[in-house]
Amino acid sequence: MKTKLKILISLCLVLTSLQTVIADTEDQESIEINAKIEIEKVSRNIINALRYGKFGLADLEWKKIQAEVYKSFAEYDYLNGSLLYSRMEWQEAKESLNRALKKEPNHEAASFLLGMIYAQEDSWSEAKETWIETNQISPYNPFYHYNLGLAYYILKDYNNAITSLNKSLEYKTNYNEAKLILAKTYLELNQVDKAKTELVSILEQDPKHIQASHLMGRVVYLLDKDPKKSLTYLKNPRALGWREKKVYARCYFEMRKWREAENLLRPIAYSPFADEYDQSFYLNLLLNLGFDERANDFFHFIQKQSQNESKIAEAYRMLLSSREGKDLLYHYFKLRY
Repeated sequence: MKTKLKILISLCLVLTSLQTVIADTEDQESIEINAKIEIEKVSRNIINALRYGKFGLADLEWKKIQAEVYKSFAEYDYLNGSLLYSRMEWQEAKESLNRALKKEPNHEAASFLLGMIYAQEDSWSEAKETWIETNQISPYNPFYHYNLGLAYYILKDYNNAITSLNKSLEYKTNYNEAKLILAKTYLELNQVDKAKTELVSILEQDPKHIQASHLMGRVVYLLDKDPKKSLTYLKNPRALGWREKKVYARCYFEMRKWREAENLLRPIAYSPFADEYDQSFYLNLLLNLGFDERANDFFHFIQKQSQNESKIAEAYRMLLSSREGKDLLYHYFKLRY
């Protein structure tokens, strides 16, 4: 009888222990499920706050998920990387985003933002490679294809730029930013008629589009050699890219508006990548304006230049292109500063 009682007590203890283990397991699963629900809710709040520049709200939301249970999720590291990105703390943001991708390799938002950091650091090759992976994760997002196309454009890989930008337009038909970079790409390939087609499409939808208007003036000059008509497309000289400055300076020169031409061409003439045509053109402008002393100084300046033997010119041109590219990128978040 005693033996049976002992066996019965042992069985009860085992059953109680099993119930405790099951209950603990269920509690743990419940905690993890609740944590996942909470972090997804907070994630939406943080992302929306960052998109609209409500950085204080984003920081307050972040404080809600500092318990240890949240830190195992890839989303935690992504959100941390997003907050660091908004503060322009690039290196720390990259480390956090890479942790997110290690936990969840198909986390498209982390992959996209990692590419943005490379672009902000002027590392366009790394941005391109990262965005190739992003587009493999999410192949139907027009903004991902657009940024990849822009990276190809900055890197002068024009054929791939055209492919990516057309893919972007396939998923977002009236995406004027993609059409603009496509027009720029066609101009680099001297396919002026194709560039004009894209610009006409943009200006039909948005007649006040400054960048498209400036490019159209360049196209008109290349096709028609009509400086007066080209200048009707000039909206804001301060917003001109360096390629457009050359064209509009030439237009002003042909209209005998030499002072306006000199103002536009000056930063080009003194840049490391000015060619002999730019320099002789600028010298001519100075002489036409009666600035003999400045013309003499400029002549001595260009005599000292060794731009053809230096890598500085190409580096400077790349930095200018990079600055232009960063302005044209599709930005998902605002920056704090």
